[in-house]
Amino acid sequence: MAWNSGWLAGMFIVKPELSPEALQNQLGFARRSYFSRMVGLALGFVMTSAVFIQNTAPAWMWVGPALHCFVGPHVAWWVARRANHPRDAERRNLLVDHFLGGVWMVLMQFNLLPSVLTLSLLSMDTMAGGGVRLVARGLALQVLGLVLGVGLLGLHIQPDASLWTVLACLPLLVCQPILISHIARKAIHRLKQQSLVLKHQSQHDGLSGLYNRTHWEQLVRAEFARFRRQRDPAVLVMADLDHFKRINDLHGHAAGDQAICRFADALSRVLRETDVCGRYGGEEFGVLLPMTSAAAARDVLDRLRRDLHDQQLLDGALVTASFGVAELTADVPNVEAWLRLADQMLYRAKHRGRDCVVVLGDDAATQPDALAPMPVRTSYSTPAALTDPLRVAQLLAGLDIGEAPFALFDPSDRLAVANPAFIRLYAVQSDTVSFADIVRYSHAQQVGPRITTDDIEAWLRAADGKRRSQPQRHFEVDMVDGRCFHLVETSYSDGWLMVLLFEIQAVGATVLV
Repeated sequence: MAWNSGWLAGMFIVKPELSPEALQNQLGFARRSYFSRMVGLALGFVMTSAVFIQNTAPAWMWVGPALHCFVGPHVAWWVARRANHPRDAERRNLLVDHFLGGVWMVLMQFNLLPSVLTLSLLSMDTMAGGGVRLVARGLALQVLGLVLGVGLLGLHIQPDASLWTVLACLPLLVCQPILISHIARKAIHRLKQQSLVLKHQSQHDGLSGLYNRTHWEQLVRAEFARFRRQRDPAVLVMADLDHFKRINDLHGHAAGDQAICRFADALSRVLRETDVCGRYGGEEFGVLLPMTSAAAARDVLDRLRRDLHDQQLLDGALVTASFGVAELTADVPNVEAWLRLADQMLYRAKHRGRDCVVVLGDDAATQPDALAPMPVRTSYSTPAALTDPLRVAQLLAGLDIGEAPFALFDPSDRLAVANPAFIRLYAVQSDTVSFADIVRYSHAQQVGPRITTDDIEAWLRAADGKRRSQPQRHFEVDMVDGRCFHLVETSYSDGWLMVLLFEIQAVGATVLV
């Protein structure tokens, strides 16, 4: 009794309003049940009529089944359409069918074949509509209908079925399972379609239709792993629409969205079906070109550049793009380094004036040898592979005079130059290779910058993301020993430079180290 009371109370729990889309989905379930109920109950009336004729039932016994079979489906549909939660209303309708089915079994005097069909087909409908729990509730209500019918009409048992009763059961026995199977098949097909839609949405960018960053990077990782196994060539391209902020400011964000969509279309026109394009974020895109050399990638991207001039991304305004290209070689240690190399080439394309393609290996500054581990140097001369921007060499000369701690890293974050002040401050070891190695060691030894998080890898990822998004940034950094420095990071075409310009004293004064 307590279980039934809890269930009945649960039927009347007030639920939140459904969204229009969810409401239509639930109405679809009720609509399909409406058609199935009309057919099933009409055939059920044929079966019940044969039993009544066999038992010479009085006329008043026909009224209830006739109303249930021919008026009931329309009443149930009317109730479901006006309910705030049509699926719950339709499940209640199924439970009502179970209850009345128990009463009709008493009226049929438990004629064996019709009673078994009533029990099994109602359970089949309920299973399709709500699963095992709903079937259990339906059977409980069917037993309640049996008890009520026996209490009102008495217990009369006539299990034998005449030939005409058997023949009258056949249409329901054959047609109803087929109909339920057809409805179930359509429901499974819809679920598959919805699953495909959800999968597409989880992998693709909603605006451009290209792969989103997460899925695109997964494909890049898979290609990197394939290269490790088979050594097939592959090229990574980072692309960026030039002066995109100006587009939004002058033409509006709708024009910016249009430019992104048209650029995605241009990628689809020019590139192969096997090439993998993704929207990396904002106006930045990534392209993976498997089985492609750097030279072939340059030709393709030059053709794409010309296409952007011929078929403009905005009507009446030329929108160009810059491209950074990095071919995968055995010297590239991991996917992150490969991405950084392509990103550094993109930065160089921006530095050269935009609307161009820069390929890793264009000159000595970007030869694969530049990826080889570089020993930590304590002199202030810039190595030959890092002399491209004259301003960097001049900056290093000025820092030499000031003796400020500084370090210079190549595009893959490997240490190229560090002066003694930096080595002492960060406790740099002679076998240190990368910026990440420096930070991990200094954090373990409780020297260098104060890092409050225990997840050093998350800290490194966050620092890398800020460096990529802000080529020039200034900020204060606290050291473990209590000192505080004004740190400057500058990214350029061949790597990035870290300089700790000032030490900020506790009293507020700043002095040059």
